[in-house]
Amino acid sequence: MIGIRERLLAAFQVESREHLEAIRQLLGELLLRKEGSGISQLDETFRRAHSLKGAARAVDLLPVEQTAHRLETMFGRVRSGHLRFDRTLLGVINRVLDGIEDFVHAHDAGQALPDLTPVVAEIDAVLEGTAPPAAAPVVPALPPELAAAIPAPPPQPAAAPPPQLAAAPAAEVAAVEVPLPGRAEETVRVRAVHLDRLLRTSNELLTETINQREIASGMLDLDRRIAAVDVQWQRVRKATAALARDFGDGERASRLDRQMEALDQDLRGSFRVARTVRRRHARTGWSLRQLGVDLQREVRDARMVPAESVFGGFRKMMRDLARAAGRSVEVDVIGLDVEADRMVLQGLKDPVMHLLRNALAHGVELPEDRLANGKPAAALVALHFVATDGRLVVEVEDDGRGLDFAAVRAKAVTNGLFTDEEAGKLERQALLDLIFDPGFSTARAVDDLSGRGMGLSVVREAAAMMNGTVEVIERQPCGTRFRLSVPVTVSTQRLFLVGCQGHIYALPTEGVDRLHRIPAEAVRTVEGKSVIFLDGQQLPLLSMAHLLALGETAVKVSRNVVPLVVLKNGERRVGVAVDSFIAIRDGLVKDIGVPAARGTMVAGGMLLEDGSVALVLNPFEIVETFRRSGSIRVLTLVEKPQEAKVPVILVVDDSMTTRTLEKSILEAHGYQVRLAVDGIEALSRLRAEHVDLVVSDIQMPRLDGFGLLQAIKADGVLKKIPVIVVSSLEAREDRERGLALGADAYVVKRKFDQRELLETIGQIL
Repeated sequence: MIGIRERLLAAFQVESREHLEAIRQLLGELLLRKEGSGISQLDETFRRAHSLKGAARAVDLLPVEQTAHRLETMFGRVRSGHLRFDRTLLGVINRVLDGIEDFVHAHDAGQALPDLTPVVAEIDAVLEGTAPPAAAPVVPALPPELAAAIPAPPPQPAAAPPPQLAAAPAAEVAAVEVPLPGRAEETVRVRAVHLDRLLRTSNELLTETINQREIASGMLDLDRRIAAVDVQWQRVRKATAALARDFGDGERASRLDRQMEALDQDLRGSFRVARTVRRRHARTGWSLRQLGVDLQREVRDARMVPAESVFGGFRKMMRDLARAAGRSVEVDVIGLDVEADRMVLQGLKDPVMHLLRNALAHGVELPEDRLANGKPAAALVALHFVATDGRLVVEVEDDGRGLDFAAVRAKAVTNGLFTDEEAGKLERQALLDLIFDPGFSTARAVDDLSGRGMGLSVVREAAAMMNGTVEVIERQPCGTRFRLSVPVTVSTQRLFLVGCQGHIYALPTEGVDRLHRIPAEAVRTVEGKSVIFLDGQQLPLLSMAHLLALGETAVKVSRNVVPLVVLKNGERRVGVAVDSFIAIRDGLVKDIGVPAARGTMVAGGMLLEDGSVALVLNPFEIVETFRRSGSIRVLTLVEKPQEAKVPVILVVDDSMTTRTLEKSILEAHGYQVRLAVDGIEALSRLRAEHVDLVVSDIQMPRLDGFGLLQAIKADGVLKKIPVIVVSSLEAREDRERGLALGADAYVVKRKFDQRELLETIGQIL
């Protein structure tokens, strides 16, 4: 238990610092607000104080717990309107926060603990209404970013704007905005190659932190082994001393006892050194990870540039091209202020240019033809940029003649791809897929705009290289829309890990539509191919082992259940059977020397915690492989050997200290533990991984425990998972609400001990 307490204290030090800084930030924003009630800031400060109190209780820091409890009471009264928040009260709160911070720091450093009685008395005086009015209240300095936000009384003339970056090529120079205290924001020019190198360095740093985790795990194991050796040594020492006394040789017994005492001192000294080194390494490793994450975030932000830096001249380019081709167009460009990674925007430059030229060549009619068809003489060509959910969506559309499906069918027959009869049976989606094939063009002649059939092929390959998609949509009432979707940044990506034939593979979550666990008998064979019917739709089905040519292609199932990943590319869906679902991770996708051209399903690799590399697959290219495959093997299933099942428990709590405590207790008793910081993350993990039981707090950001419980019980798949609520809310109505929503047990933290939690889990599982 000594090791567990030390880990808890280390976690509490980090968590308390986060809570204190967050409260300072929120109160500064509350004081400076110009509109709104500020209730959201007050709610968050109340939650932060509550979480700090619970975390302090978990590590038995009673003075901090009591002080945080008074803070919580104070914020509650401010929120209810019974206490006025002003600079005087902010001064009191800041002194209280400083006192807590000093206490935690002294406790961690082994120094004399400061007395919190004065700040507690100050809070009590405020709560009791006996605080003397301060003639000139002194408020501690606000955080720099808040102090800088206070407007100066006399308005100053606006600074001259920085020089534009157009003088340097976009591929060589990027703008990095560096705010300087007390001065207008300035921009500096940095060579893009240096940013690229800095990004690679930050990625290497984060990769190294993964190795450090393995080293930390090894050091912890060494620590435990030394402790076990010490226990065995004490037993040997006692037995040896007893034998020496039995032989009656006092002098030898004394000499042996001195030697064993010296050896015992050496062993204990080695144990202390090993433990000290492990603790320092743990702190250094944590700091290294934080610095790596901060560095990568800063580099990523520095690389983010507005779309205008690359596409600002496209409006004029389109007008010039249209004039040369005898067309009249109105160019609509929206979203040039949207920011994305410079490399992403550069990678999209050629594809977007191809799509715009394609719109002029195939979509936009001559002015006289448009007038004859009741359209305005000037055609609309639009270029839109939108960033959402970590993806950059670029749309190119026109209100021209639209797609000529008859011409596409005729060209497919001319190229020998299909017979007349086969081409006549092709659905529109299949015809849309054809226009992206290399060399496929319906233009009757080759000119400066079109005719070679390589434009759309280049667009698809460029999107695939960036783990993106391209789809074509019929625009209503007329015209065509092309939509490109790629990651906003080239750094970390959200990846879903799956197991197949003893290997781990990663799939970007943008290409994953749904996850299913289907009974083996639901897999059917239609015309010699395996399919699955989901939501009334027939999906082609194949094993990932067969896609990757791993030799043995059978899917290893457990209890006759097939883990199935539904991948998407535009409107097309396919099912890929794997051996197991593993987890969702944020990972760095690194180039491993595999060219990401069309037809290549491997997009790169990511480093796992054990030092091995998981191949990152391109889900969009997998979907295309299904489309192009002439013969697909029937899926074969093999039952896995039965393994001893270890229950998996998901712990949901926004307090790092509480999560660490519960994880240590549960793992010590043989359970597998997964962690989530709030209800939103918990739902994501529950839908991606197998979980046998959920242990959840109530008060959490984004989605609290009651909301999580309600969402679980309303989900047809998740509702059978038992849920234990562990909360400091001990009011009868809270317990009744939790049980009414479907909780299997309600454990009050004030009365919490590990035996009660373990007994409750044992009864449920």
